[in-house]
Amino acid sequence: MSFDKCLALIFSLMILGQAYLVRRYVGTWLFPACIFGLFWFGYTFFPLAVLFWVPVQPYATAFIFLCTLAFSMGAVPFDWKTAFKRNERKCETASLVYGNPFLKAVFCVSVFASLLFLVLNLFDQGFTLHDLLFNLFASAASYANLVYSQNLDINLFARLSIVCTYLGAILGGFLFPCMQTKNGRRLIVVLSFLPPILMAVTQSAKWHLFLCIVFFYSGLLVYRASAGKLRLSEKGSIKSLSIYMAILIPIVAVSFLGRGLYSVEDGSELVHKLITYYLSYSCGHIYAFSDWFAFIIGKHSELIYPNHSGAHGFYTFAVLFKLMGSHKELPLGVYDQYYSYGDLLTSNIYTIFRGLITDFGFIGSVLFMLTTGFLFHWTFHAMLRGSRPVFTVVVFVFMMSYFYSSFVISILGANTIYYVTFFLLWIVLHINNRIAQKAVRQLALAEVTVISMPRLQS
Repeated sequence: MSFDKCLALIFSLMILGQAYLVRRYVGTWLFPACIFGLFWFGYTFFPLAVLFWVPVQPYATAFIFLCTLAFSMGAVPFDWKTAFKRNERKCETASLVYGNPFLKAVFCVSVFASLLFLVLNLFDQGFTLHDLLFNLFASAASYANLVYSQNLDINLFARLSIVCTYLGAILGGFLFPCMQTKNGRRLIVVLSFLPPILMAVTQSAKWHLFLCIVFFYSGLLVYRASAGKLRLSEKGSIKSLSIYMAILIPIVAVSFLGRGLYSVEDGSELVHKLITYYLSYSCGHIYAFSDWFAFIIGKHSELIYPNHSGAHGFYTFAVLFKLMGSHKELPLGVYDQYYSYGDLLTSNIYTIFRGLITDFGFIGSVLFMLTTGFLFHWTFHAMLRGSRPVFTVVVFVFMMSYFYSSFVISILGANTIYYVTFFLLWIVLHINNRIAQKAVRQLALAEVTVISMPRLQS
């Protein structure tokens, strides 16, 4: 077992190694292939190292390495030196494009609309203000039970609250570096994450919170790229990250308590269950995928899995299949099988790669990653070259959410809410582009006027 685990860790380090080689070639970590590699290094190395004694199929990690390598190969056809030079021309106008009053107004409207729709949804589901204020854990547990029993009335308020929450987080990422004061930046952070935090606490829904973190970071990276700061972090980021982690961990713990743990009276048992929940959510995906991978290649597995081969893209593009009239439904959580290891891990999260292999086979999955790598690098190349990009910025934000959600499922087939969010973001950025054009022209005219002014002779 230790040999298999060490071999899996080596393949995980190879994921980081290929990302580092790309970084050496292009000169920055702020690059699709590098970011995807860093995501999957974290998604594999941390679970494998922390739970070293849990058995794993190393060839599952090898397949993930092969997919990340194929994704990185999609960057090869493009001239990145020219694109980075073109991108430097936008440095002076970044704050005008992403920090103007229009985006601030839309940001405020999105945040307050998400809070309003969140409250209206809870009221519509039968919860009262008294329940939320004085019986929070029981209310969150009742909401979670409605979700998992599929008895939740998914009304318009619920959908709008999620869309506005996502949009607010993205716009908050744009605005954060444009604020001149620390208090201004803190206010942006608070407003950006207030709706998803309330969702996590009142609905025991952590997914929205973590996805909003990715959305916020995506907006921040868009600004940095536009300002010519092609790096993933700034000085002092470790300190800030430590503070945010110290805030995030108890929020997640409160969300876990809303899953019924609030009724556990024994302190040691409660701590053990919280550790189990944390490990299952952060590490379960790689071990579940490993067990499924072992089964399909004929090795020993803990579970016997159904044969869903020949899905022809359904698991990857479920939303598009439904739009075309398909009546096939995915179970809640995508898969019905729950991998477990003692009382330490329980997970039905099998990563995007189970769906890809089921849809396209092994070779087809690698070719799919090569194709998506080419498309994402193509749009990133266009974003760098464009003076005021709109559509490619939306694709970049989508790409980041695609990277993050890949430890669960392909976001292409997850939910129509993501498509609605990105469409609204495109509309907002398109209007903002028109407004920013005038501001940029006024700045250019002012610079020309200053240059052409006659100087006084001494």
